[in-house]
Amino acid sequence: MSTLAASDIEAYLTRIWQRPVRVEDLARIPGGASRETYRFDAVAGEETHRLILRREPVKGLIDTETATEFRAYQSAAGVVPVPRAVALEPEGAELGRPFFIMERIDGGEVAGSFARDPFGVHGAGLGEAFFGALGRLAAHDPAGTPLAGDLPMPARDECWRTALDYWEGVIEEDALQPQPIARAAIRWLRANPPPPAQRIAIVHGDYRSGNVMHDGAGQMLAMFDWEMAHLGDPLEDLGWALDPIWDHFEAGKSCGMLPRPEAMAAWERASGLTVDPAAMRWWSLFASVKGCAIWASAFREFVDGGRQDPVLAVSGWYTARRQDAIIATQLGGRHYDPVPVLPTSDLAQVLIGAGIVTASAGEKIGAGDAFAGSTLTVAALLALLGAQEAEKAAAWRRADIADMRRLLGDDGPVTGEGETLDALDSIWATLAEALIAHHDRLAETRGDEAPLLDFYRESAARRELAWPL
Repeated sequence: MSTLAASDIEAYLTRIWQRPVRVEDLARIPGGASRETYRFDAVAGEETHRLILRREPVKGLIDTETATEFRAYQSAAGVVPVPRAVALEPEGAELGRPFFIMERIDGGEVAGSFARDPFGVHGAGLGEAFFGALGRLAAHDPAGTPLAGDLPMPARDECWRTALDYWEGVIEEDALQPQPIARAAIRWLRANPPPPAQRIAIVHGDYRSGNVMHDGAGQMLAMFDWEMAHLGDPLEDLGWALDPIWDHFEAGKSCGMLPRPEAMAAWERASGLTVDPAAMRWWSLFASVKGCAIWASAFREFVDGGRQDPVLAVSGWYTARRQDAIIATQLGGRHYDPVPVLPTSDLAQVLIGAGIVTASAGEKIGAGDAFAGSTLTVAALLALLGAQEAEKAAAWRRADIADMRRLLGDDGPVTGEGETLDALDSIWATLAEALIAHHDRLAETRGDEAPLLDFYRESAARRELAWPL
């Protein structure tokens, strides 16, 4: 059921268009954890306008301005395929909370972030269009655009610091547990700043396969979700799009479309820029840290923020653990293959059964209500992931605790005892905080970091969950 009344939209559009408007087929649609998204038709006389409305929730996932997203759509028009921006209400007007309206593009497909082989034989063609469009955005001069009139223009040698300061602050504020792997990455990023940006450009902020609409035959129709748009180094977007988190389980295939070298080549051709290897290494690691920050915010919002959206739980659990593994690999350390643990316990079997039943219900309900069907499907996914965690929840915690005590030696803090998950989590958090401080001291004295990097990689591998769909 829609949580937005058609009568409120009718009152708003009637007022701004100065003629009676009737709203038809209003429905909330899935996608976008930072805004509520609705589709509807607005009938005014003989004209029917097919529209999308994006409204701020009571509390958003990431602190972004509705006006910024609206102006980003305006600024990208003619450079990247985007729907036409129609109306902006930063104060909420008849709808109570800030929102904007844009035209709707029908008939396209949007891949799930973790769908397997979502583009089939058309992946390469779409990849050329996708990374080419990102290159055009990098080449586009933001001066004079609506976005540039609303946001500060950073200095080319400060883009990296501004971005890192912001996302490190998000981790500081929102992470529910210490983040030793992310902290190790931040430590490296600050010690090894990248070259200055070759130019300042509009940065989409979330340029990935899950935000592009395509026609199913290799043509890019539109790029959505510009809520994190800003001005900065265009390599920030490229690093995000190339992050392995978006590879759709095909290692080395960026966004499930093109091998990484081909994706960068398409971007270079369209942007007129050359990818500097040192800069790319920095922005690639930064992208993974940014991911950690977003997943931490998602989980904080799910646990403490009163938004029981299962997408937030998946982001803060499965995705966060996979991102840790990606960071640990970039930092180095010895490769580690954990022994697979099959979900055979009674609890795991109950969760698997619940997941299968819920997935079936989601498929049936989704035929008539896309948002409700999607919510049930993600809830099913949580149950199936829970079945995996049920088998190893205590084991990985004990293994991490033993390893951290070994690494800290006599400098390790005194911890409590206990075998419940709450007790193990408390011990793990105390030791992880001590390990972060230990790594800080070691880095300052240029000591041997290899044992810590080995531990990060092993810990991430132990905790990582397999995508069950």
